[in-house]
This record gives sequence, C-alpha cells and structure tokens, in this order.
Amino acid sequence: MKFKYTDYHIHTNWSVDIKDNGPTFRDYLEIAERAKINICFLEHYELYYIERDKNNPFYNGKIDDYLEELDQLKENYNFFLKGLEVDYYKDREVELMEFMDDYGKELDFIGGTVHEWIYTYPVTSRERLERLLNKIPMKQVIDDYFETYRKMIESKIFKNVCHIDTIYRYINENDIKPSDDCDTSDERILNLGRLCKKNNIRIEYNLSGVRFPIKRPFPSKQIVSQLKLEGAKFFISSDSHSLEFFEETFPKVIQAYEFLGLID
Repeated sequence: MKFKYTDYHIHTNWSVDIKDNGPTFRDYLEIAERAKINICFLEHYELYYIERDKNNPFYNGKIDDYLEELDQLKENYNFFLKGLEVDYYKDREVELMEFMDDYGKELDFIGGTVHEWIYTYPVTSRERLERLLNKIPMKQVIDDYFETYRKMIESKIFKNVCHIDTIYRYINENDIKPSDDCDTSDERILNLGRLCKKNNIRIEYNLSGVRFPIKRPFPSKQIVSQLKLEGAKFFISSDSHSLEFFEETFPKVIQAYEFLGLID
C-alpha cells in the first residue's frame, strides 16, 4: 500500500443504506490521496437482501460488476483495498463458506458482521430495533445478539470482524435505556474480544459511534486497551457513509493507530 495508515471501512453508493447519488469510489479516492491515507471499500453484502431485493446493488450477481469496477480503478490508484462487509446468519453458514471459497481470493479484505439475526430486523436501524423490541424483550434481544456474534466467531468463516458491540448503538443510557434485567457489562464485550484472540481473528476498532447516541467507538477505548494488553489484534476504521464524515474522521483514524501502536 502507498501510505502508512489505512481506514478499513468505507461505504459508497454500492451499499444499500446509501442513496444512488451518494459518494462514489472516486469521490473517496480523491480525498484519500490528498490526506495520504489508504482506504478499504467495505460495502454491505447481505445474502437475504441480495437474493430478494431487486434494488440491492449486488442483486442478481452484480458482485462481478463491483469487482470489475474496482479492478479498473486499480490501474490508476494503488492505495485502496477491495473489500466487503459480509453479514453472518447462523442458518446460512454453508452458503457463506461457499462465498468465501468463490470470492475470498478476489477480495483484499472481508469483514464479518452481525446486523440482524431475524430477517428485516437489523439492530443498527433505530426504527427496526424498536419494532423488534415490541415483539421480543430487550434482555433477549441483547442476549441473542451476543450469542449470534459468538457463533460467528466460532464458525471461523471470517478472519476479521466488525463493531463487536454495535447492539449498543441505540440501546444505551443516552437513548433506549436498558431494562434492569439486561446484562450490559463490559465483560460480555471483553469475552467476545477474547474469543476473537483465541481464534486469531482481528477486531475492528470502529470510530463511527460518535454519529449515534452511544457517542463512543465500537468497542470503547477502555475495552480496546484491555484487549490489546491481552494480545488481541485490531484493524481501524471510520465506517464512513459520507465524504464529510470521512474527512472529519481520518485524523482520528491516525490517532487510533498511534493509540494502539499499530502501523500498517
């Protein structure tokens, strides 16, 4: 890679949660070149939505178009990675492993993630989370999240995992307050991180939490510090969904590298 530091989590209009007129690869690349930072395009790749939603950018095998577009850009830019943020579903492990076999070598970086475990109820959408909480007690939602994340780690499908405690994006003291019976202890997050270490999986230090009511990274600086002491490995990202946030956050990405003592 051309530059010293890398932001491993960037979204363009290839991600379903960004409008068609949203930022393109070139939009980010121009800013990244000026900022002297490598970037990784880590677009959302969610099997259920790709199969059923004709408006999904990857519907009907368009991943090949995605890869072709990035390969063409490689001819002029040597400071970006081709990546995907792939959702884990415990009932789709076989298909996920087949996908990794088919495309793992064509991509530079893949991050596994958990946004939902019940189709159409992602906990990263406040509206959908509220609907889920109307159906299922909060304690069970949190417990199910950690159990699903544990299964993803133990599946060993992914070598990198994203925002391990994103369940707290909206469930926190600043927004949807946890009920008294919920276990929201740091120990639960630490245990996921320790499981990643045991399985030689890198953990994302995701700086996007400042955009949400949690107002902290995923996981927190304190938890990352502890896991680093215990030997866990990390990659650092802004999880940018806009050019404005990317420009605002890349100095913090560099600070995070210095904080963790990492150099790409």
